[in-house]
Amino acid sequence: MSVARTIWTRLENHPWLTMTLAVLAQTWFTLNNRALWFSDEVRYADAYRNLAQGGKWMVLALNGQAYPDKPPVYFWFLWLIDKLTPLDPPAVFFAGAACSGLFFLFAAYALARTLKFDRTTSLASSLILISTFMVAALLHYSRMDLMFAGLIILSHAAFYRAYTDRTEGWWPVWGFALAGAATLVKGPLGFLFPLMNVALFLAFKGELKRLFSRRTGLGLLVMLTMLAAWVAGVILAEGPRFLIDTVLGKQILERATHTFHHKESWWWYFAAFPLAWLPWTLAVFAAPLRRLLSLSFWGELWGGRRQAGARTFLWIMFLATFIFLSSLSGKVFIYVLPMFPPLAILIADDLRTMSEVRARRLWTLVGGLWIVVGAALLLVGDLIPLPVPVHGMGICAAVLVLGGGAIVTVRAEGFRAALLTCALAMILWIHPVGLLAAPSLDDAMSPKRQALVLKDYIERGYAPFSARVYSGIYTWYADHDYPEYDNYAQLMEEMAKHDKVVLVMRESHWRDIEDKLPEFHVVDRQSIAGLVHILAIKG
Repeated sequence: MSVARTIWTRLENHPWLTMTLAVLAQTWFTLNNRALWFSDEVRYADAYRNLAQGGKWMVLALNGQAYPDKPPVYFWFLWLIDKLTPLDPPAVFFAGAACSGLFFLFAAYALARTLKFDRTTSLASSLILISTFMVAALLHYSRMDLMFAGLIILSHAAFYRAYTDRTEGWWPVWGFALAGAATLVKGPLGFLFPLMNVALFLAFKGELKRLFSRRTGLGLLVMLTMLAAWVAGVILAEGPRFLIDTVLGKQILERATHTFHHKESWWWYFAAFPLAWLPWTLAVFAAPLRRLLSLSFWGELWGGRRQAGARTFLWIMFLATFIFLSSLSGKVFIYVLPMFPPLAILIADDLRTMSEVRARRLWTLVGGLWIVVGAALLLVGDLIPLPVPVHGMGICAAVLVLGGGAIVTVRAEGFRAALLTCALAMILWIHPVGLLAAPSLDDAMSPKRQALVLKDYIERGYAPFSARVYSGIYTWYADHDYPEYDNYAQLMEEMAKHDKVVLVMRESHWRDIEDKLPEFHVVDRQSIAGLVHILAIKG
């Protein structure tokens, strides 16, 4: 037995420990070594502070105003970490990201096992997720999407178990409860995805009537009760008009049909998903495309639809979710996460039966991508137009090249050796990125430096104002709320009431009103996530 197979067998026998150690190896050293970045990290930090210190438990608050963009459950989870561990913010936020990532991996593994894939395929799917660049990055970025996706995946697993076993048991109730929890983490996609996909799967099999059962009705009632409890909390906290106009109207209906935020064309995910799924997007070049495009394949698929099982369910999870997201007005890169586990399981299952030619092609492409990206960073990394020097660029590039070389070297030893090498290479690469590169980007990605300047002026008696700046990005580090304006006339009217004023806004917008504010002069400029922000004072 080869060394890779021996290691694999041990990991396969302890999958939960394997995933835990893999996430721990990627995250333990980054819990408090960089600032919170633009835009979500600093905003969520202020929302959490308002929950933990200001009592905003049902409707979050940001910069002194109600913040209905997100339900509160993820922030309750952060509060538990804050209270049950010795960590303090911002380490709490990064620990929340790591724990959410581990939960996401657990959910994906549970889905694979529920669909009756063996331990080898299930572990392989987890290693595929661990070695995906986007998942590795999200383990270090404070937001709720990994928890959201994990709950959605578990809901799918519960529904599949409910409607494919001879007796559904309590699985429909669990499925709806998990869907409700997902909704309370980030919104209605939490229940729309699993309900839509399981309904399509049952309709394809001609078994849609299985949804109409007492336990399904009970599960629906449980989910609606969970959501109703939050709705009642919103009404008690902010009133019924806020619920109807802001939460249901602006945040849900308007974003789905005619968004004011992240509006993109229908084809946007066709470009975004291949980037998000790297390096495993390259698996398409090792797929049996000729067979997939043949009429006989589709004929067999339709003819055997009543016996459709796990693989069909996974394809529906991926394709239906992709189509649904593409139909929405608002499109965000992170929304693709629930599509990762089904695709990872499909690729993992294919790896076991893949011909030697196809397998060699896949691992050559995956390793080659690592080598090409690493070589590009070595050769032209210093030419990337960044506003700050990036530390450790050479080390990061070298690890990419060496990792890619290792993947190519072991490609003939089977998928186990190649997958283990891929996962280990990702863990090793994250170390210089997390310890050197990411912290050096703080002045380019975090509003911390400028927020501290703003804080100093506020404490010296200057009245703070902002105009057309992403809401609440300075509040966490400035430790003060400040009024925000979109209307220039209102802004200037309010500022005129004060002798000493400090104003923050984007430089491009500052040019629009600079001539009307001759008494102001710019005292600070900072490029934050590619957008130059200025700080101007009067008095």
